[in-house]
Amino acid sequence: MIVSRSKRFVFVDERLNVRKKQVFVFGSIIASICLSGAFLIAIYIEYLHNPVFHNFIQSKGIFL
Repeated sequence: MIVSRSKRFVFVDERLNVRKKQVFVFGSIIASICLSGAFLIAIYIEYLHNPVFHNFIQSKGIFL
């Protein structure tokens, strides 16, 4: 919070607080997307290299 004095008035800038909340929300969304992508990539690598998992996924009707 920034407080600046001009003669008799005190101005409180509250926009910085909202900006921090927006950065936190957007950062959380981006982080969750990245983690989801990493999880899907790990599952796909496991699908490619593990024959048992490969057969299990194909038995469910999912062919990648």
